[in-house]
Amino acid sequence: MTEYVLTAIDTTRIQDYIFGSNRLAENIGGSELVEMATHQWVYEALPPNNNVDAATGKLDSKHTIDTLDAEVLYAGGGNTVILFKTFDLARTFASQLTRRVLKNAPGLELVIAHRRFDWAQDSLAQIVSTTLSIDLARKKQNRAFSTPLLGLGVTVPCASTGLVASRIVEKKPVSLEIRAKSSESVQDRSLDRLKAKLPKIQQDNWEIPRDFDDLGRIKGEESYIAVVHADGNGIGKRVQAIASCYSTPRQNRDYIEAIRDFSQSLERAATTALSSVVNLMADAFIADPALASHHRERFPLRPIVFGGDDVTFVCQARYGLSLAVRYLEAFEEATQNEPAFGGKPAYACAGIAIVKTHYPFARAYRLSEQLCRSAKQMLKQKQIEDSAMDWHVAMSGITGSLEAIRQREYSVKQGLLHMRPLLLRDSEVSWRTWTVFKTLLDEFIREDSEWFDRRNKVKALREALRQGPDAVTDFLSTYQLDALPKVGTINVAGYEKTGWAGDRCIYFDAIEMMDLFTDVQRMVSNSVTADGV
Repeated sequence: MTEYVLTAIDTTRIQDYIFGSNRLAENIGGSELVEMATHQWVYEALPPNNNVDAATGKLDSKHTIDTLDAEVLYAGGGNTVILFKTFDLARTFASQLTRRVLKNAPGLELVIAHRRFDWAQDSLAQIVSTTLSIDLARKKQNRAFSTPLLGLGVTVPCASTGLVASRIVEKKPVSLEIRAKSSESVQDRSLDRLKAKLPKIQQDNWEIPRDFDDLGRIKGEESYIAVVHADGNGIGKRVQAIASCYSTPRQNRDYIEAIRDFSQSLERAATTALSSVVNLMADAFIADPALASHHRERFPLRPIVFGGDDVTFVCQARYGLSLAVRYLEAFEEATQNEPAFGGKPAYACAGIAIVKTHYPFARAYRLSEQLCRSAKQMLKQKQIEDSAMDWHVAMSGITGSLEAIRQREYSVKQGLLHMRPLLLRDSEVSWRTWTVFKTLLDEFIREDSEWFDRRNKVKALREALRQGPDAVTDFLSTYQLDALPKVGTINVAGYEKTGWAGDRCIYFDAIEMMDLFTDVQRMVSNSVTADGV
């Protein structure tokens, strides 16, 4: 019998840990500590005889558990999975790792599960699945919840977390958790990792933002940011498919190679997609020096979570939709080019929360997550394989669920004012697509359009849409218009006369986004065309 131990590592309450602060630098620091705790610190806690280059994180496939004390199967998708020669080695590893997390990343919670198995008799694919779906889940449910000591005697609460402050930093009381996130070493490491993975972000020595105000806020003006959260579709099903293909003990090594290749391919594809977003914004800066000057050479985009199919970045609000679309397009392209995906692209969904710069960031992030889920639910309901997106503009506070907000703010007698969520590309199943929205938006913001710079007419149309089809007909008569802008892909009779397709308004979303959208892709393509001429 050849017995090994499988160890799986996961984190809990990760969103609260990363996004619980209203300071961008602290969110960035939290993300970097999570990255370190699930990668670098894991590798450094392994017994010396392992298959990982701790400096680069590269896995050596030539050396396997039969000649090692520990073999990392993969690190990605929020989990790290490792084989150990003995249970004592696994327990020593867990002790060293958790001690380091407690010391260097206060507030971050790890969950670790171990499972013994017989390499010759047990299916490793099944062991991994059981450990992740049952053992880790049971550990999370049964763990003793941490109850932080909120103070004895005279104490001062942390400005960011409300926990007991341990030091005054920049005239603000901060807790151990915030001290760790804000430390110079963690911030520098985060910046170095960002530059290494996304090199164009520093091409012309632009300042990389460490504060939300650096994303494009102009003093004296009301400013908005976009919180973009994107997540791959059906990644879990692909992992299950790999497990099904290598489900016998004789295929254990083949399973390791397949799941490792897939994990690495997914990470490369997501990084390539995010790099495409950064490159697009950088190209816009290069194409339009006035734009860079407007932003005072501060790059108006900052990735917070990246390295897997779960990506979060913040940017100046006007670029949010355009950059989110580019991420979805690039993710499809990158996965299709990865061998582990077998030539079949993976799709993704994105949620974009557009909020005031100093809006509570944790709420903004939760809204972006809800919007991403909304897009996924639409795909599931319509049984469509595609990418999709949803967004919300929060002019004031956000109370209640996304469904409640839309019922309150976008529901009228005729139906719903919004067409969101949208499919990324044209479809025979639905007219609610990015192409339709973008075509209509262009009609309102294009300089040669009859709607451009005619705010009174647009405002009147918006109010007419709220009142229903009859009010839109009256509006057209009042302004002596034959019809509203048309889109060839909308197969709904008479929509250009009423503004509605059944119980969905067609034009409201475009009007709402008029002042909050810049077509970054068009800006870059126009510059390329001009240079070519």
